[in-house]
Amino acid sequence: MQALFKDIKPFEKLEFAAMLALALAIPFHWFAAQVGEALLLVCAFLKVVFEQKFHWNKAQMKYKWVYIIYASTWLMYLIGMLYTDNHGFGWIQVSKKLGFLIFPAIFLFSDMSYLSKDRIKAIGKVFVAGCLLFFFMNMGYALYDVLFNGATNERFFDQGLMKLYYVQHSYVAMYAGLGMMFCFVEIFENNSRKVKIFNIIAYVLLFVLSILMRSRAGLLCLAILLVLQWIWLFFIMKKKKTGLIIGGLLVAAMAGSIVLFPQSYKRISSTVKEISSEYSSDHRLVQFKGYRKLLKEHWLFGVGTGDRTDMTQQSYYDYKDGIVEIIGEDMAVVIDQVIDNQWYEPSSSMRDYIYRKAELMGKDPEVVTGQLVEYQFIRYAIDREINAHNMFFETIISIGIIGLLLLLAYFVIPLVLWIKTKRFDMLYFSFLIMIAFNMMFESVFEVQMGIIFFCFFNMLFFTKVFVNDNPKITE
Repeated sequence: MQALFKDIKPFEKLEFAAMLALALAIPFHWFAAQVGEALLLVCAFLKVVFEQKFHWNKAQMKYKWVYIIYASTWLMYLIGMLYTDNHGFGWIQVSKKLGFLIFPAIFLFSDMSYLSKDRIKAIGKVFVAGCLLFFFMNMGYALYDVLFNGATNERFFDQGLMKLYYVQHSYVAMYAGLGMMFCFVEIFENNSRKVKIFNIIAYVLLFVLSILMRSRAGLLCLAILLVLQWIWLFFIMKKKKTGLIIGGLLVAAMAGSIVLFPQSYKRISSTVKEISSEYSSDHRLVQFKGYRKLLKEHWLFGVGTGDRTDMTQQSYYDYKDGIVEIIGEDMAVVIDQVIDNQWYEPSSSMRDYIYRKAELMGKDPEVVTGQLVEYQFIRYAIDREINAHNMFFETIISIGIIGLLLLLAYFVIPLVLWIKTKRFDMLYFSFLIMIAFNMMFESVFEVQMGIIFFCFFNMLFFTKVFVNDNPKITE
């Protein structure tokens, strides 16, 4: 580690140390990551003022249009304050999304030429270490509860594992996914046997962490990452014999995890069953039905930065009122008393009870029970003020189609530059695929644990691939 700090200037050392601290903090807690972000900003500012003396890296400046486009995401949320009513919530959103401004500014103005491949690998290793420490910390606490507090094996799954403090399982699965990609690349690019063994062990542990999270998006994304890893090894690295062996091992690992951890994969099979069943649904689909009208009416400019929650809630209420018109207000009162605050699908006994009550009240029991799960999920969305659970739709609701185009630019620009420079980086590509996939099921950029994670690693990978490692650009 000491060698990484040699031959670089004092403020570069501070900035690099801040990056390492941020990479370690991200898996633990959003507040720790936020402190790391602030520390990195201060170090970069001091470096620009006292070490660079406001002289810029020409290679980075050639891509200033990219950094400006990325930073414009935050600017759109600021502009959205001009036509919002809920200014209190709006300013919270503007401050929360400062990462979209801070990280492009740091990586544009602070000279990042010292970020060699080894230093970027070190940031990845520290991030993996952070993921593993987080895993061991929570797993140890779970084991203690099972051994001494009478907890069942369910304590090791999903939110139960995050009992020290709650971290949404989809984000933990993303952290583990990126950590696995770091390990996989290092296994085949590093010649040290000790390094290979460490990364293999870390890879397996992060794989187990992903399974234990029971995140449906996380499990599906895990399968995609495994396929991408095999493609990278077989077609890009041209290690076909090794690729066949690793491919078999990855398939065996997925099959074995299904046998060893059926609780995790049951969430996917139950979701498929719910969507295909006549009287079932998925809560995200019901929420989409609730705010679909809002998307159609405000797709151009959105409702404004601060009014997103209020307008989404109102759209849920409107959808609920439509269901009440079908089943009747008296029937809605009965359902409210029965379902209480449950978000999950009504049990068969609950459905039978509602069926009988509908008959006694002169309602069509088939119609009432047909609307039961929709009513329950939309009421849960209202009670918990659930967001869109889709970052693309969330962006349209807030700041309209321009905001969506800026969001898509994060994924389109690297693809265009890969074609132009004829340089492809599987680690960066996998990271973008993972984020884009999860954005279809989670409002990733509505929380700090998603914003800081994405903005930091996106700018880090962009700098590595298109600035520091690209001889065509740095000439």
